[in-house]
Amino acid sequence: MQNQPLLSRIGWYLMLGAVLASMLLSASMLLRLGIPYDAPYGPAVAKIHPGTYCLLLAWFMALAGRGNPLRSFVEQMARQRLIGVYFFSMVGVFVWAVFRHGTSGAAFIIDSLWTPAIAAFTIELLDDTQRSRLFQLVMVLLACNAALALGEAVSPARLTPLHVGRPDAVEEEYFRSSAFFGHPLHNALITASLLPAATLLPWARGWRILLVLVCLLSLLAFGGRTSVAAVAVVYGSYLLVRLGRYALSGRMTYLQLTGGSLAGMLGVTALVGVVVATGLGDRIFNNLSIDSSASVRLRVWDAFYFLSSTDIWFGVPPSEIDLISLRMGLDPIYEAIENFWIYLFMQFGLIGFLPFLVGLTCLFRMLWKNTNTPLKLSIVLYILVASTGNTLASKTVSLMLLTTVILTSAAHWRAASMSGRIQ
Repeated sequence: MQNQPLLSRIGWYLMLGAVLASMLLSASMLLRLGIPYDAPYGPAVAKIHPGTYCLLLAWFMALAGRGNPLRSFVEQMARQRLIGVYFFSMVGVFVWAVFRHGTSGAAFIIDSLWTPAIAAFTIELLDDTQRSRLFQLVMVLLACNAALALGEAVSPARLTPLHVGRPDAVEEEYFRSSAFFGHPLHNALITASLLPAATLLPWARGWRILLVLVCLLSLLAFGGRTSVAAVAVVYGSYLLVRLGRYALSGRMTYLQLTGGSLAGMLGVTALVGVVVATGLGDRIFNNLSIDSSASVRLRVWDAFYFLSSTDIWFGVPPSEIDLISLRMGLDPIYEAIENFWIYLFMQFGLIGFLPFLVGLTCLFRMLWKNTNTPLKLSIVLYILVASTGNTLASKTVSLMLLTTVILTSAAHWRAASMSGRIQ
């Protein structure tokens, strides 16, 4: 890295700054710092996350470090065609949204939908050592986030008061940790989707197992029922299939089978004891029936009854979507259209939604091709959980972090394996 051009090194440090800002500066934290990032007031420049500004600068510096930035950009588009299609699709979606509805409510497209491509382009210009360090930074911050969530749940008190697009702090019937990422469900999605990457860290096996357990417990602290269910089904099924294959292939002795089963039962018993003793997951276990939060996810399909044929083709502005939500009987303070596919279809119409769909397909195809089975499960889980909320229809760093972890994990594994750090 020392032999890199100065601009490339600046780009590397800006990339680190972008990840730090994205993971540590939630909308609630920015509001506490006096930046109306997610508030319905303030200048347009404040509506773009500081991490996004750093990321754009990092990409430009990395391109400039290769010579002429424009030529480097064209060459990169030729090398990374899938991510190039994704990027230009989302740029097109932004242009359409602004043309159709104006700039109000369009900033999330930059923060949520542009940043995965910009991160991917920047990572491609880093070397393996830098990618490995970036991977470790994300995972260490994820570990700190999970530990903070448990601390908040035990307190119970939040590091930053929870704000949902308004200056007043939100009070909930059941306490949910907000940790670094602000909204509890945002935390749950990111933690659940990045969970398999914990096994790739260059730590002793015991520490990696501990991190997985802390992340699992933090899901209860975040109160994300969908995330907990998806983790149990997706990752649990994968582990059972792998154990079954090992047992049937004869690669596990009788002692390993019995000892492993006993250790597993003891571990589950201890985990349940911790959950019961601390009260973690009260919101999950006390609301296993379909409550108002879950029923909203079913009622949102009624939104199509309020759209005209013109709306279906060209979309409706966010302000009109809010009116439709009121007509559907949703509480404007605590409820929303909890399905980003429906929300974005309503906002973009068919003309804007089809490019979005093509671009997103290209992104997930690229990620799928660039990772192994455990992280492929992360992609599946991300899609499942994100689809039960307005994730990609609001400001989120989740897709950018998923892209970053997947594209840096392979390089990290190579670097760690060569140095013998993975046990």
